[in-house]
Amino acid sequence: MLTLEPLVHRDTLCVAIRGRISAAAYQSLSQFTDRKYSKSLRCFYIKYTADALKNLYNVLCPNDEVKLQGFDDACALSETSLAKHAVIIPDAYSEKLIRMRYSKATYDNYMIQFRMFLMYIHPTPPEQVNEKIVHNYLLHLANEKKVSKATQNQAINSIKFYLEQVMEGERRVYYTERPRKEWKLPTILSDDEVKTLFYHTDNVKHRAIMFLFYSAGLRMTELLHLRWIDIDPDRKSIYVRCGKGKKDRRTILSPVAYDYLMYYKGIYRTNDCVFEGSGGRVYTARSVNNMLKRNALRAGIEKKISSQTLRHSFAAHMLEGGADLRYIQALLGHESSKTTERYFYVAHGEFDKLHGPLGTLMFAEGTENGQQ
Repeated sequence: MLTLEPLVHRDTLCVAIRGRISAAAYQSLSQFTDRKYSKSLRCFYIKYTADALKNLYNVLCPNDEVKLQGFDDACALSETSLAKHAVIIPDAYSEKLIRMRYSKATYDNYMIQFRMFLMYIHPTPPEQVNEKIVHNYLLHLANEKKVSKATQNQAINSIKFYLEQVMEGERRVYYTERPRKEWKLPTILSDDEVKTLFYHTDNVKHRAIMFLFYSAGLRMTELLHLRWIDIDPDRKSIYVRCGKGKKDRRTILSPVAYDYLMYYKGIYRTNDCVFEGSGGRVYTARSVNNMLKRNALRAGIEKKISSQTLRHSFAAHMLEGGADLRYIQALLGHESSKTTERYFYVAHGEFDKLHGPLGTLMFAEGTENGQQ
């Protein structure tokens, strides 16, 4: 069943489409050219008007059971829902985020999550929030909304920011348990898979992007904001400005990657940024990841590929080549060595020389039988 419910996204009233969308419904949804998908909210949405909602409802009904939630029969917001969606985030909240120089992505996520929290507790004013209210909201997210662990952590952070930074409350008073983080091994490409991926990439810009991901271990945002002045061929390094945690660092510049960058520069002639989209705008992360998936499909690689895959492969292959873990940690910009240590479990090395007891047992038994 699909649920159509109000959603305030970036200060605009929208209609969220929640639930598992069938193939037929998705095909019908494609006629709404203004539809968008929010990764953080995990739903499609369109801008709200009563006529747009009626049209959406009529289009989806033939394919799925559709429920209106927060709207009346005339596709208008109910009084209760209207009051909830009229909640205003205190100016002090956004101003504090700006003063503390939080990144735009963090700013947007905090604003979205804190607005959803205020809608949940309405009409209770935020000044009266206590630990019990926060605890009930987190149960609501986990049991009813069934949000991901990452979203639940973002919700906790947005609320704690208000209580501890804006209201200057004591941290221990509002501390709440966080969901346990999943510990997953990174996806790594083999040497042959990396070569195949490069070979099946004909576009010069795309290949240059791949070279930098794989040879320097850059994050997506770091590559997209990389400038020509950050490329230092004399020191064979790349200066990464304001990486994760707003920290600068240096990483290695492969001579092969540098030579190809010069070849790319002679063709594309960009301005300040190394990689630009159409009209001189910043290249988007979605465009880069879509490009990687297309080329991986062309290369016959079945693993799920993203920019992180090439970054992980850089780290694992550096470890296999004998690089010290501390240097790899510095090159990747990891704050904790524990984050870097996970590459031990995916890199070829001494670990692969170990043999389980079954092989030893069967080999010994075969030897004895042969002697008999």
